[in-house]
Amino acid sequence: MLDLLCPVCGGRLVRKEKAWRCENHHCFDVARSGYVNLLPPSASGKRHGDDKRMVAARTAFLSRGYYDHLIGAVAETCAQLAGPDACVLDAGCGEGTYTRAIYDALAAKGGCPQLLGADISAEAVRRAARQVPEGIFCAASTAHLPLAAESLDLIVNIFSPLMAEEFLRVLKPGGYLLRVVPMERHLFELKAAVYDRPYENPPAEPAVEGFRLLRTQTLRKTITLSSNEDVQALFLMTPYYYKTGAEDQQKLAAVPSLRVTTEFLIAVCQNRDTKSGIPGSGNAALIFYSVPMYASSAGRSSS
Repeated sequence: MLDLLCPVCGGRLVRKEKAWRCENHHCFDVARSGYVNLLPPSASGKRHGDDKRMVAARTAFLSRGYYDHLIGAVAETCAQLAGPDACVLDAGCGEGTYTRAIYDALAAKGGCPQLLGADISAEAVRRAARQVPEGIFCAASTAHLPLAAESLDLIVNIFSPLMAEEFLRVLKPGGYLLRVVPMERHLFELKAAVYDRPYENPPAEPAVEGFRLLRTQTLRKTITLSSNEDVQALFLMTPYYYKTGAEDQQKLAAVPSLRVTTEFLIAVCQNRDTKSGIPGSGNAALIFYSVPMYASSAGRSSS
């Protein structure tokens, strides 16, 4: 059973009607959308993470299918790694598009997965809770997760800060970490439309301290953004928007459509502490012990 911990005293939280409560009588109300705010009291009154406009842009962009090749690859890999009743965390879950696909892939195995989504943006988890009512969603920092030690079989970390030490703490021995990071040419054409001197992303580093790297996969695909609305949505959902001056932002207003390179690295790592054996209840995860690290170009054929 996946238990949440109180951000005030660290005690176990129990869901009672429309609130989570601990034995020390700390109470955290469940919002109408279904999420709970578990940010520390000193931080709960501040705005954190993606704002409403950024979350709306990401929701609109992903709903149009541009990243379906990545969403499908993530869901398929999760289904290979985790058993049907696994405890899974989507760390930095955003608006829940990937979370929805992950839950469906695990549920299709015939079990009852326990899925938690955590994001520092309350606006993002509000949308995620509506999109995946089967899951548990909380506004929380992935650097200080409201979870007991060794409580998770799998952590999914997509375009979100890597908190290796905290992830090791909450993963069961032998548990898995699935990361997705952008590669060097990811969205290069978008940056070229905005900046006079566009730059490549730094090389992706798949290895994580404390974990054994089991497998990597590269997804490359050129997508065609068919409207200025989609061009603007993609830019707004990236960190580039808030790091770019108004004059450069306006350049995209004159771009009616755009062909853009997407380039993702998917890395599967395992907690080096494997004293308790294989996490979850499926044997599919065993395939990663005999498969060397490789790079594939899945998705390229449909570019």
